Amino acid sequence: MAQRILTGVISAALLLVVIWVRGLVFDIAVALVCLLCCYEIIGAFCKAGLHPPRFPVYGMAAAMLPLFWWVGVQGVYMAGFLAAMGVMLQITLRKHPAWPDAAASLTALISVLVPLTMMLALIRLEPSLFGAWMTLLAFVIALLGDTFAYFVGVSVGKHRMAPELSPKKTWEGSAAGLLGSVVGALLMGLLGQLWLDMPPLWHFLVLGLIGGVFGQLGDLSASLVKRYCGVKDYGTLFPGHGGMMDRVDSVLFVTYVVFGYCLLSGLI
Repeated sequence: MAQRILTGVISAALLLVVIWVRGLVFDIAVALVCLLCCYEIIGAFCKAGLHPPRFPVYGMAAAMLPLFWWVGVQGVYMAGFLAAMGVMLQITLRKHPAWPDAAASLTALISVLVPLTMMLALIRLEPSLFGAWMTLLAFVIALLGDTFAYFVGVSVGKHRMAPELSPKKTWEGSAAGLLGSVVGALLMGLLGQLWLDMPPLWHFLVLGLIGGVFGQLGDLSASLVKRYCGVKDYGTLFPGHGGMMDRVDSVLFVTYVVFGYCLLSGLI
């Protein structure tokens, strides 16, 4: 437990620094996260005996940042589509083509590349502090939700939520996780109104509710992959927490919500 808490505190401190500095530091950090997550997902499927095409995934992960700088979000997504076509082409040309091999590579492209590209665009929303604040909001919603769910689930959780996917997850923990996401979002809204010119508080309430649900869905989706692959964690990068994908699975889904909400609600 102590190791888990220490790792979480250090990770949170590094996250704050990276978001505060923004610019090249943030971009490189996101690119590294993309490469690590793709590597961990492909590795997990390989442990399950699959043979996913690797070059289109790793190549796209490596090219994400230069493409974003050069042609923006749309260019990354167009290149990502070509990478997906490359996966399908490689599979269909094999002597024994198998859909699960293709699905493994496509899972990495869709679940990692798309939201991290959104994150690169999110932090660039104007004014600049608004973009940084909303990026931090995505992490707060996901991480506070995870934290509340973990401690409440461990202490008082009794009713299993998805025993086939994650035996330790409970409905009590899930409710606490949603509460944690909402509390975190409201705190971000209050602090944002005190320090910055942030939107009305009700926007943050909506983001906390929807983001909290999507964050838990992201966590369960990652558990589905791990259960299929027969692995406990994606990696061992973070002592007590697993790999990079174990730390950002819910963040990736919440990023969809925050970026999409900013676009559709007229906040930008």
